[in-house]
Amino acid sequence: MEEELLTGGGLNEVVRVGSTVRRPTGPWTPNVHRLLEHLAPLGIAPVVHGVDERGREVLSYLEGEVGHPPLPQWLRTDAVLVAVARMVRRLHDASVALVGTDRSDGSDGSVEVSREGEGGWQFPAVSPVEVICHNDLAPYNMVFRDGLPVGVIDFDGARPGPRWWDVAYTAYCLVPLSPEFGTVDEQRRRAELFCDAYGMPVAGLGRRALARLDDMIAMIRERPEFRRQREERHDLYYLGHVEYVKEHFLGL
Repeated sequence: MEEELLTGGGLNEVVRVGSTVRRPTGPWTPNVHRLLEHLAPLGIAPVVHGVDERGREVLSYLEGEVGHPPLPQWLRTDAVLVAVARMVRRLHDASVALVGTDRSDGSDGSVEVSREGEGGWQFPAVSPVEVICHNDLAPYNMVFRDGLPVGVIDFDGARPGPRWWDVAYTAYCLVPLSPEFGTVDEQRRRAELFCDAYGMPVAGLGRRALARLDDMIAMIRERPEFRRQREERHDLYYLGHVEYVKEHFLGL
């Protein structure tokens, strides 16, 4: 069957074969497949169909439009923002059983990123572990139909961590906490709307977004697989947004 190269991926070659997607595997794949099998009843994550003859994982293809940047106007609505927040909450809540007790909602204001052992995931866990985080939960890893989110893709980077680890990054991308669109007042309103829809206080969101941006910059600069991102100086792009968050959102 003919293979169609799917564009937009920054690290792996991903192809579509009929109603399936084929992706490279890694030592973390068994954990990711266990997570996807656990999420399957939600209907918003790819379904695992094993490994093909070339050693690639086989996942179901989610029909719809991926939110690649620059984001179109229809992805900037309050309705999309609220729907994404609720979808993230569903993913997190469903993953609690894989990490044990849901110890905290992350509302104590702490943003310390202390890392534990990798434990079979591609990236080390972030303390305190509350859920299995997607770790790159942005519109470019979400599928939309009829103007609303219907699924999440690319779970390869999933890692155990606190709820805010995903919430802060999704808010950074979609509110956004950057000068890409909207006034600062509008962004603050949308940040509160997003956190309220998820069920987490907005307090501390600015500091948490900085922690996520710092982690993103460190990955680009230190991990071998981010060679293209280093060459294109994506770290400087995020550094510019660090200054924007510091100026406008540390008071959240």
